[in-house]
Amino acid sequence: MKRTHLNKSVVLALTAPFFMTSCATIGDMSKTALGCIGGAAIGGVGTLIATGDPRKALAGTVIGGIAGCAIGNYLDYREQQLKQAAKANGFEPEFERIALDKKKGTTFSQDAEEDVIAAQVSLNSDKPLFESSQFRITDPEKLKNLKAFLKKYVEGLGEGSKVYVVGHTDSSGSSAFNQKLSENRASYIASLLSEAGLNESNIYYEGVGESQPVASNATSEGRARNRRFELVDVIHQQLPDEAEQLNTAPIENVVEVAIAKKQRIENVTNTLPEKKVRKKPKVEVKASPALRHETLGLDGVPLKSFDQQAIVSAFGQQQDDGWGFFAKANANSDAPIMGSCAYTTPVVKSRLRDFKGRPVVDAEIGEHIPNLYKNSWFGEAGSTTVVLSKVGIKADTYEPTSTPIYRFFKDYKGGNVKPDYEYPVSVETYKGDGAVLLRMYAKDDNSLLKCSDVVFSTDGLSVAKASAVIYQDRGEIMAKAYKLQAVKG
Repeated sequence: MKRTHLNKSVVLALTAPFFMTSCATIGDMSKTALGCIGGAAIGGVGTLIATGDPRKALAGTVIGGIAGCAIGNYLDYREQQLKQAAKANGFEPEFERIALDKKKGTTFSQDAEEDVIAAQVSLNSDKPLFESSQFRITDPEKLKNLKAFLKKYVEGLGEGSKVYVVGHTDSSGSSAFNQKLSENRASYIASLLSEAGLNESNIYYEGVGESQPVASNATSEGRARNRRFELVDVIHQQLPDEAEQLNTAPIENVVEVAIAKKQRIENVTNTLPEKKVRKKPKVEVKASPALRHETLGLDGVPLKSFDQQAIVSAFGQQQDDGWGFFAKANANSDAPIMGSCAYTTPVVKSRLRDFKGRPVVDAEIGEHIPNLYKNSWFGEAGSTTVVLSKVGIKADTYEPTSTPIYRFFKDYKGGNVKPDYEYPVSVETYKGDGAVLLRMYAKDDNSLLKCSDVVFSTDGLSVAKASAVIYQDRGEIMAKAYKLQAVKG
């Protein structure tokens, strides 16, 4: 009896910070209700009574807090603590929540309260953390401040959380160099998290190179902002009586978050326009002099005259709930965000890794999207028949499961004939509003085909919502929109 009474006192001491912090900051945390604190206390006491272990009582306190106040209020509390820790060390934090819904899939917002599986924080400061081409932080003051913040970050993590670190670069240097540099930055931050006390088995990292800028790479200030990292807390949400059965967030959620972050459409442009500057971007594709006499016979229009709105509309307009497929800072810009692959470059493939650098394998499980089960599609463009095969996309993660090939049959009259031109393509997928964008680039820089965008419905339709190819024709860069439908049988 005495032991139980003593341990209850320990639990009350553990939950006291919830009470005191809530009272002290109630004006700043309007959503942080007493239910959050009550749930923490009940979770801690319940776990203590069941196990007699004060350490498990602390886990019950955190988990009970999540269950008692709903995840939104728990995250309000967590974000408030991180905001205080960031500002104390000269940083300005930005937060985002990641939710997983069976119907909507994975979504991003500032204030989600239901189905949240992860929460992200990124840091801004007057001085960039990373110098150009460097992955370590060599400035003693900056390193000291970052370590102080990471210590608070680790101390406030809910029991069983996994942390996914994402490294970024600016666009200086080659894509391959930046990919490796971003991985090194993520790995470096992962090592600092370990030093701060986070269990290495709960740390994962990935570098995504220059592919996800948050500012213009045309200025030194913008490039400095793009040299950054993000911390994503993949949350463990087990109730106290389930804590013994599963005491860590599932690795499947880490994989889900990693995939979803790379499929956000605002990440597909590599050069964002500067604020208050309204000018057309430079075209990335160039014609090859060696092919100036060749043609695919698609009867397209010059790229500068191509209307990209069909792709944008088919993919899905920006949402009003705080997240969407277009970066808010660029929504009113003249520069296309995702309207044509002509204004973007291929994203270098990245890999999710555990703390020791071993790739985390995403097994090909689950079913395909009903109309995208490694089947073929065809359409008529000018006097040419276009065939795209095979197109396969997973229903659960929207990841491609095959490498498509574009085939062009000029003046096709039927029968089994060889294509006039055949091009394998690299593939990127991006989730839209009831749709998926398949963005493809020719692997050979000297091919007539440059790139292609196809928006498929995820509802089983046998006709693509929109499709277009960017190609060169007799030395000029052209674009052609055409109808694409599934091959039957």
